[in-house]
Amino acid sequence: MVGIILAGGESRRMGSDKALVEVGGRPMAGWVADAMAGFDRVVMVGRHRGVAGLEAIPDLQPGLAGPLSGIQTALAVFRCPLVAVAVDQPLVRSETLDRLAERAAVNETTVCIDERPQVTCAAYSPDCLDEADRVLRSGGSIQQMLRSVPWTRVDRKVWSSWGEDGRSWFSMDSPDAIVAAERRFRVNLLG
Repeated sequence: MVGIILAGGESRRMGSDKALVEVGGRPMAGWVADAMAGFDRVVMVGRHRGVAGLEAIPDLQPGLAGPLSGIQTALAVFRCPLVAVAVDQPLVRSETLDRLAERAAVNETTVCIDERPQVTCAAYSPDCLDEADRVLRSGGSIQQMLRSVPWTRVDRKVWSSWGEDGRSWFSMDSPDAIVAAERRFRVNLLG
């Protein structure tokens, strides 16, 4: 199973490279990589250089914004099912990723629903590649791609049974979001 860390954004709201921002004394990328420790391979996508000892690959279509570019790149390069997590989701739980990996292993694109689809903590089938290419070229998003590919919705009742409380897809894309995560999930991230 390939785990990809989506790390191609410009980090404008954070003001510095999110992959390197320390929470709980460690860079965000390190937290995500640790949660993916059981995967066969973990790769940062959207970067020329990895951090925290990780391999990295740049987006195949640089300049195209959004996480769909990273998904499309990973599907094109690896041509296998994968589980994706954004680099600014350091509270991601390995148990949740394992459940998504189970779905990916049977070639299912699987997305948890928490008010809206949580597309940056999800499993993607290589069957999505052609549609990802098409939607990306038209300037679209992952949500637009999902309108045209089969995918499995995992609702709150199911992901709650995994022990998930929403922390796996909580994006810390700004200093204020880190403070909000501390309060919401009762964790010490800033010391």
